[in-house]
Amino acid sequence: MARAAIAPAATAAPAPVSPNGWPVWGHDGAVADLRRAVDTDRVGHAFLVSGPDGVGKAALALAFARTLCCGDDSRSDRGVPCGVCLGCRKVGRGVHPDVQTFGLASQAAASEKSGGKNLTMTIDTARLIRAATTLRPTEARWRVVIVNDAETLQETAQEALLKTLEEPASFVVLLLLANDGDLLLPTIRSRCRPIELRPVPLDVVEVSLVAAGVDAAVAAEVAGLAGGRPGWARRAVADPRLLGERRAALERALAWIAGSPYDRLVAAVRLGDGFTKRREPVFADLDALLGVWRDALLLHAALPHYLTYRGIAEQLTELARGWDLAALHGAVRAVQTCIADLEANVRPRLALEAMVLQWPTSPSTTLGRR
Repeated sequence: MARAAIAPAATAAPAPVSPNGWPVWGHDGAVADLRRAVDTDRVGHAFLVSGPDGVGKAALALAFARTLCCGDDSRSDRGVPCGVCLGCRKVGRGVHPDVQTFGLASQAAASEKSGGKNLTMTIDTARLIRAATTLRPTEARWRVVIVNDAETLQETAQEALLKTLEEPASFVVLLLLANDGDLLLPTIRSRCRPIELRPVPLDVVEVSLVAAGVDAAVAAEVAGLAGGRPGWARRAVADPRLLGERRAALERALAWIAGSPYDRLVAAVRLGDGFTKRREPVFADLDALLGVWRDALLLHAALPHYLTYRGIAEQLTELARGWDLAALHGAVRAVQTCIADLEANVRPRLALEAMVLQWPTSPSTTLGRR
């Protein structure tokens, strides 16, 4: 993969305003719906925003909060914040008194305990969220409560939020952000307006970075590694370590696919045996693997415009030569099943071995040894 030089940066690339009027790229439908809700005074009281990490959930939530808290009543379109009033600037700096954010990070910061893994949000955090929704706004018309990592809420914590969702205060907007909304209780999901964000086209990610002032060559490479996630792309511009990890994950995926049946099984066993201690890195590798198999399928179908990782297109074309659509589709499904099995606590080695046994036999085993 060709690599552009990326200098370290202190902060993520800023999110410039997109053509849809908000600093949210690639989710025009969701933005249009929320803008219309504000403009017509039909703002709901609970939303479930779901989608992959870095796809733009937080950007959408903050843009919505800024719109609700904008103090410029003279603007012609109430669905677009002015961006310069005191309310807009406070939301942007994270200091608006009527906008509160909760999540694993805030829970860890508030906890006096040490040594905990902080993997789930507790009922104590749910009670803080409930308390926040009872406070009347002091400066804006609305009080906006954003809950990151909502899928990590313990069942008792979710149950504690049910009353808030069933009897919301007229001035509250609650935004639950989750990588996987299906992990929440049905009673929670049924009381929220769903907004599902999917990965956006590579070109949109690239344009968003260039609009933020990122060098065109850097933007092209980062977008090619972002997997359709504008938020991840902005973080990666600020932290080259993320790019290094993604490059390494793609190289491991290519080598794994290119290996002999025996080598594939050995890799699966090693990954399975280390899953308990390296859960998140394993899921990251599987996410990259899924994207590579999907791109192989798209290349075979002559749909290169939809590739997730264009930087490996040439290598992948060579590797996948001789495979048919059915075989590639089977490989994609095998990875998806493995991820679902691991999330359901199936034995890791068993899930990973079953996955690789369903892959088509590689026509060449040379790529992974180059």
